[in-house]
Amino acid sequence: MRKFLAAATLTSLFLIPAAARADIVLEASVGQGYQVAPTPRGWERLNLEITPGYAPSLPVLSWFRLQLGIVTDFPTKSGSKTDLQLRPMISIVPPVLPIYGRVIFGIANLMESGGAKREITYGAAVGVSVGLPSIAVLPGFGVFAEVGALPRKRDYPDSTATGTESKLSWVAEGRAGAYLKF
Repeated sequence: MRKFLAAATLTSLFLIPAAARADIVLEASVGQGYQVAPTPRGWERLNLEITPGYAPSLPVLSWFRLQLGIVTDFPTKSGSKTDLQLRPMISIVPPVLPIYGRVIFGIANLMESGGAKREITYGAAVGVSVGLPSIAVLPGFGVFAEVGALPRKRDYPDSTATGTESKLSWVAEGRAGAYLKF
């Protein structure tokens, strides 16, 4: 009987959502990447991300969030411009644990004229979030921090210095922010 009660308790914690409604999630965060490989290594531009999202309330589906990150890259040197990225994401958020994971897809350099330097971004991130649930009409809120890997194809000068070759760049990105759940 004890095993049955323990199994029923764990099942209810993980499979039954805490609230019987869908959540609208709004996140705001600041992040910065570091190009790990290939050389030249160095810091990416500082960015601000606003991420609206939707979390269904059905059992098991409540573990997932569908989100669209709108990322603004800020200029770091004179002559560089502010740029824009779109990052559709699927997050896996267990209801009891403070950890989560994200699968990230995206298109970078949307403000470039002619689309010549567009970068397709993909990767994953893991993070920790701490917050309070929504109560009555008050939204839930909290803070989070995450680290991710976002490899992307970039053009580099080839060994003959007469042209360019496309290589996979590995970018590690750290991010910290806050969220509201309605």
